[in-house]
Amino acid sequence: MTVSETVSTIQTRTRDDGFLGTSRNGNLKDTVQDLKNLSPAERGEALSMFTDDDLKEIANDVNAGGIFGASGLSNDEKRDLFDTMADGASGKDLAHLASAFDSREDTQLLAESVASKGSNEAKQAYIQEMSARTADNDSGFSSQFLSGSTTDNSDKDAKAVLTVLNSFDTATPEGRAAFDQAIKDMPQDALKSVAKAGVNETTFTAIDYSGGANGSPGVAHTTVSYRTDGLNALLDKVAGSSDPQVKGKVFEAAADAVSGMRENAGVHLGMSSIGTDQKIADVVGRMTTVMNSDPRGITDQLNKSDAYGLGLSTYVAEVMRSDPKAGAEILGKQLAQLQGAGTGLSPTEFFEQQSPGTNGTPYYKNAETLGYYAGALRAGIDSLNKDTTETGTMVKGVLGAAISAASLGRAGGTVSGLTGAVVDQVVAQANGSRTETARVLEQLAIPVDANGDRYQGPATATFDSKAAKVRAQ
Repeated sequence: MTVSETVSTIQTRTRDDGFLGTSRNGNLKDTVQDLKNLSPAERGEALSMFTDDDLKEIANDVNAGGIFGASGLSNDEKRDLFDTMADGASGKDLAHLASAFDSREDTQLLAESVASKGSNEAKQAYIQEMSARTADNDSGFSSQFLSGSTTDNSDKDAKAVLTVLNSFDTATPEGRAAFDQAIKDMPQDALKSVAKAGVNETTFTAIDYSGGANGSPGVAHTTVSYRTDGLNALLDKVAGSSDPQVKGKVFEAAADAVSGMRENAGVHLGMSSIGTDQKIADVVGRMTTVMNSDPRGITDQLNKSDAYGLGLSTYVAEVMRSDPKAGAEILGKQLAQLQGAGTGLSPTEFFEQQSPGTNGTPYYKNAETLGYYAGALRAGIDSLNKDTTETGTMVKGVLGAAISAASLGRAGGTVSGLTGAVVDQVVAQANGSRTETARVLEQLAIPVDANGDRYQGPATATFDSKAAKVRAQ
């Protein structure tokens, strides 16, 4: 049969299920076979010819219940149908198909078929079409039990997008380019929904029916758990990109997911979490790998997209939370990169280096990016609410690691003017104030001379204004 004949035959079948629907199952299997008889390109053409009503009729038949031939397709048969359609169809048409098969299970099953059978171009288009659907926050799918309920809090469309994103073969140039472009084309809010879906937040609410005080029916307790495999895989994939915009977008989205997890960590009134600290650490460890691959480029991207540094501050706090000593080493080395380590320039030369702005007017890009990072350092460490001694130890650790990386230098010179003694002196001047102790990170992040005096020059205002904006978050 031609493509048109195949489409016409399927349209007729879907509207004739026989007596009491007993022809339905046989018709569906004939439809799958007819589609398989077409080439991939022809199947794609056929799918584009079905109307909304056609696809809804097919979906209703596929998911129908019944006996004696009136049933729809089994899960394996449905996967076979989706695999067949995904092999050759465009991403736009596959998203159109997803509108008809709109249940949580069908959305995910179709996404898995797109991931395994779709071309790079089809995957990109599918992601672009599906991204808009993540805005409705279609989550909260619950399963009820006698003693309580389990709720999956991830958006079903965001989960589908994540499945397809993680399917790109980024070991090939074509797969890497397609993956990077798919990320760049996604709205940031959609990417945040995808990252949230990647941590698979699940709540289990148990009800104690034994009865409470004064004859009350009992107490409900909620437990929150996470499975971060999806987000971890996305971070692993993006770490290999050479595009700072791609890395920055995913880093920011991951930080937003981590922030949500942190809100549920620990034990609260009527709620507890299971293994959340370790799950957060797993994600943050991968965020560190991403950040370390290009600290300057990623921080510049975050400066453009997250003006108040909320994502970077969240990251800083988590890096320092579980292991302050190791965290200080990580952040200090990143700070060194933002001071120009490895560029061959002195800290002051790098700080004063200009780049063309939006309209071509030169501006102090390096000073602004450093101010953004320094402001996030201060805000992140201050948010931990540690006492002055602990905060001082963190500050000294970060700056000490940066000194070791030979990035903090005397104004106009090439030899480091910042020493541990200078750091100790400035921290002591904070007079026991935790917030003032954290401010030392800003004070000593820019080039200083041997006396600990800050650089003074044309780039100072750029650094200070950006650090203040992030600090005001």
